[in-house]
Amino acid sequence: MSFFVRPAGEGDRYVFDGATFTVKAAGPDTEGRVAVMEQSGPPGLTVAPHTHDGEDEMFYVLEGELRGFCGDERWSASAGAFLLLPRDVEHGFEVVGDRPARALTIVGPARFDALVRDQGRPLP
Repeated sequence: MSFFVRPAGEGDRYVFDGATFTVKAAGPDTEGRVAVMEQSGPPGLTVAPHTHDGEDEMFYVLEGELRGFCGDERWSASAGAFLLLPRDVEHGFEVVGDRPARALTIVGPARFDALVRDQGRPLP
């Protein structure tokens, strides 16, 4: 693993499931420990219920508002909020309000970044 800086606006970009992801640190960058992506979604974007097998997912909300569920719990989060969605627990969310939402998406161990890369549409 080597030191690097990925400046604002840089990183591989993909459209996946209606959102845009900018990969800041992929699994290969961190020996598979963690991946970090900047995720942005338009108002009304809905991420269907799903589960990350063996992978925790975290969000740090930068802009906008998200609302969703994790297991039996309901949550709402706006700029400055941090969420932990534990592995193997069904969750989903939506972008609420009339503004896009933007969040850092952190997963560990790194798996979801490979799904975004493999199934997403690359952007220039």
